[in-house]
Amino acid sequence: MHPEISKLLEGGECISYGARVLNEGGYHAVPQLAFPGGLLAGCSAGFLNVAKIKGSHNAMKTGMLAADEIFDKFNAGEDLSQVTLSGYQDRYKNSWVHDELFATRNFKSGFEKGLYGGLIHGGITQLITKGKEPWTLAHKKKDYQTTEPKSMHKEIKYPKHDGKLTFDLLTNLTRSGTNHESDQPAHLRIKPGMENVPDISFSTYGGPEQRFCPAKVYEYIEDDTETPKLQINA
Repeated sequence: MHPEISKLLEGGECISYGARVLNEGGYHAVPQLAFPGGLLAGCSAGFLNVAKIKGSHNAMKTGMLAADEIFDKFNAGEDLSQVTLSGYQDRYKNSWVHDELFATRNFKSGFEKGLYGGLIHGGITQLITKGKEPWTLAHKKKDYQTTEPKSMHKEIKYPKHDGKLTFDLLTNLTRSGTNHESDQPAHLRIKPGMENVPDISFSTYGGPEQRFCPAKVYEYIEDDTETPKLQINA
């Protein structure tokens, strides 16, 4: 809708739609990669180089490292459905993927001091020290601890879609080609004993989960109660 962007799109036809989420945690957020019967590789483990906004090469390389570990365990006659492929974690730590993520470990953290502070710090770490700086800016708070109450912010009123430059949700989803198997079980659910959490989330924080997904997987449905009901559209 920005005039400098919209003038480039006017008169054109939208033929496809995509929405992406970047795993920006980088070096600090790579989890334990192996568990009994499975492992995490590629973007699912957060191997994105956020300084370059590039991760395809890391995704492919970690897939190759996982294949090497699986192959060795298979040749050793181990039961792959039960064994934990712990060697895969070591392969990652000894690879250039680890070295690349370590070199950019401070890039994203620098922006906690603001946009300009982050740009200056990011330029220093990527162009001058190139990851060899003697400091490491680790995240000191969990994500949920940085969420502020809605009372501290003004609600953004977005213009209604016009069918030319902006489109409704279902149209965008259709153009994205997103689909799931009809018998695929829902992987999202509210934990037992935590049914009251959505009420707190909505009343205090404005229900940020309804903005997690562009496909509205989390949706608040208004009814006769004071707080809308959280519905998971898995």
